[in-house]
Amino acid sequence: MKRKRAFTMASSWSSTVKPSRVPEEESVRCWESKTASSNRTRPQIQSRSRRGSKTRNINDVLKDERSKIYGINRILGTPIPVSNNLTWRLLKSHMRIESFYCTKLHSALNAIHECFEPSKDPYTNRDIAEDIVFDLESNFELNLRGFYTVVLERRDDDDGHEEMVGAATVRINKGVAEVPLVATRPQFRRLGMCRILMNELENRLMEFGIER
Repeated sequence: MKRKRAFTMASSWSSTVKPSRVPEEESVRCWESKTASSNRTRPQIQSRSRRGSKTRNINDVLKDERSKIYGINRILGTPIPVSNNLTWRLLKSHMRIESFYCTKLHSALNAIHECFEPSKDPYTNRDIAEDIVFDLESNFELNLRGFYTVVLERRDDDDGHEEMVGAATVRINKGVAEVPLVATRPQFRRLGMCRILMNELENRLMEFGIER
């Protein structure tokens, strides 16, 4: 009787107590769900290949900008006829500029002074138009470097002398051109000279990929 009673108690205990071991499939599912939630909260780190592609894009932009400036510099000082006796020319001041072009820059500055009141830099008391035309250093608030000067001249058929008709200043940055000063001398106004100067400038800039 005692053996039979002990056997009955052991079998009832084994049927009521559940095993503490978790099945293997359920533990794998639990681990996968925890890993997915941690990946959602973890900040994504940019791969090296992606950073490299961005660097290549920046280099391509810089290369494109250099090619535009190189193309523009190729026509510096070159006389471009726009009509029978009108000549368009792009100039830029630098340390090794020839005296011939320096004279034309002075004539362009005089044409600008004929149309605009002189404006002085409050810190240096220098003429702002002169700093733009001759590409001079400016103060920390005014950045006047990188300007080109465009001139339109009329040639006299008798003696071949070229007379300044008008001038403009233009600066190119990141594919965009700005023209802060455009001047036409009084005796040549209302003859479409400013339109001729600006049309030729726009056509030349568009040739080098500058559309704005």
